[in-house]
Amino acid sequence: MKKHLSKLLSFFLCISFFVTISNKSNAAEEIIPVNISVQYGQTEARTILDMINEMRTSDYDAWCWNETNTKKDAYFGDALTYDYDLEKLAMKRAAELVIRYDHTRPNGEDSSSIYKEENITDWQSVGENIAIGYHSAQAVNTAWREDGEKYNGQGHRRNMLNPKFNCVGIGHVKYDGCDYWVEEFAYRPSVNTTKTSAIDNEQITAISLIKSKIKNIELCFDKDSYILKTGETITPNIKTMINYLGGKAFVADIPDISVTDSSIATYSDGKISGVKEGNTTLTASLYGLTITDMPTITVHECDNHWNDGEITTEPTCIKEGVKTFTCTICGDTKTETISKAADKQSIFTAKSVIKRTLPVRMKAIPVILIAPIAVRKSHQVRRLSKQTITTGIQVRLQQARPVKIRV
Repeated sequence: MKKHLSKLLSFFLCISFFVTISNKSNAAEEIIPVNISVQYGQTEARTILDMINEMRTSDYDAWCWNETNTKKDAYFGDALTYDYDLEKLAMKRAAELVIRYDHTRPNGEDSSSIYKEENITDWQSVGENIAIGYHSAQAVNTAWREDGEKYNGQGHRRNMLNPKFNCVGIGHVKYDGCDYWVEEFAYRPSVNTTKTSAIDNEQITAISLIKSKIKNIELCFDKDSYILKTGETITPNIKTMINYLGGKAFVADIPDISVTDSSIATYSDGKISGVKEGNTTLTASLYGLTITDMPTITVHECDNHWNDGEITTEPTCIKEGVKTFTCTICGDTKTETISKAADKQSIFTAKSVIKRTLPVRMKAIPVILIAPIAVRKSHQVRRLSKQTITTGIQVRLQQARPVKIRV
């Protein structure tokens, strides 16, 4: 698991009712949606409400340092109501922190712009606390309390105790082993208290980015190159990562992938298929941006690339041997059988010129037919009681000179 430095940031904005928040992003910048997959953790996030209210209503804990750090000012506020509209905002903001950990959103706007984006306009003041790296609700709440900090370090605490707020929604997502937390505080005349079921599973969240701020896009393949045979189809494992404003994150969006030379290989439905022998390269684009450093593809037929082979099992006089050939491209192997070795002590070698054949009885040539006879075409004739022998056959017993058998 990666180690993440725990960080805290707070934001507070008090504004007149119904004032429109200006869009801080450059109107000329192209904003694109990017989908990421995060693990929601709403059940645990909701437990923080009681922790906040315990501090807000405590005679002992409801204080903050004054600006000169000479006095603890008492804060007198009512318990906050949980707002399920704000929870929705907080969950989206928590996912945005994966891309950009800041109160400025990935689209270049400040965090309060999400209220207008989600059609929440009946607020008078809002505040936001964010944190990264704390693995439990208790741990992040303790960090946000900032009991041991002076005035400049108690921004989160002041948001939690601020009497101008009457509601809160809390977000929590986990990504790549790291926890992201958000508290959205507000004052709303009408708070949404209609409880929704907590979501604690994987969710796809759309996040708006400034296209020009994407430094690069990386396709992470399971191999640097793919070797396949003609007619073979393989499914590569691919993950897509974007580098945005110095931070990296995997996205759920599917890039447009093709092959430079489609006569050699094709790419369709996440699969690479070999067409004919040759070399080519994958190409890809996403969000209108070209992706570089793509894998190569080699397509081949093993029959064109066998090596000279090696004997892996030696033949004997009673057992055939094996010769193994290896493809020099993919490493596949094939085998061929090697004939049994000849037994020089018990095999006759025969050389024949066929003239005519006659039936012969065993007693006519008892010496020759006691042992097996091997004719030129590797046929072995074992002990015979009655056999057809070609006239004119020359038979050699081991190294003895040939003798002619007449019949």
